Amino acid sequence: MSNKLKGMIWLRGQVTLANKSILLQVFMPIFLIFLYKFIFSLNGAGKEIGADKLAIMLLTISLPFSLAMSVGTPIIIILAEEREKRNLQSLRLAGVTAGQYILSALIWPAIIGIFYIVITPILVGAKLSNHLFSYSLVLLLSMLVLIFFFLMVGLFCKNQVMAQSLSVPAMLLAAFIPMFSNMSEELFKVLRYSFMGLFSSYMKDWSHFHLWSGEFLALLVWLLLFAGISFYLMRRLQILDD
Repeated sequence: MSNKLKGMIWLRGQVTLANKSILLQVFMPIFLIFLYKFIFSLNGAGKEIGADKLAIMLLTISLPFSLAMSVGTPIIIILAEEREKRNLQSLRLAGVTAGQYILSALIWPAIIGIFYIVITPILVGAKLSNHLFSYSLVLLLSMLVLIFFFLMVGLFCKNQVMAQSLSVPAMLLAAFIPMFSNMSEELFKVLRYSFMGLFSSYMKDWSHFHLWSGEFLALLVWLLLFAGISFYLMRRLQILDD
């Protein structure tokens, strides 16, 4: 790992720690998970559908929101702030490449995302002992696609006002696709090929889930698409900021 990349990773960590708004969004999902558990406990959902099914339901609701809020929104805000302050010019003059810039933008979101992938099942009481490998693989792939999705949105933003306007719709889109998929079979047949389709299919019936499927291939296409657009935007921004 080059010194420039290490410096970029360290800088992004300092920006995250110094920005109270970003820190709030990083840790807010933990509060929301407990809020969801409290609401469902008041309704007596655990007794009606069983503790295991309730845990899966909470996991389906909580994980997309947790990843979108704690991983996605900070990416958009940080990238927009850097562009607004014209930090890209300074980084380019320092010899930072588009690949190093994008890689440095992935490290901290990936760490935060892995934290929620691990802690969310524990908080909701989901039993993953027999599905640990498939759960980890599906969630890591889905997290990677989400990171590139929000990275793409962040690179579109010219300033922080635009970032605030786009971050909420982007977060809601990522969070609500799994919910809409469970509303009806017709919606599921369409949304199963979205960038959250693999996660939706897995949470719908993980006991009969097969990785090698149309949803998996669709996810790879979305990953390549978002990553390609992100690299294109990064290279184009370096030219536009001359």
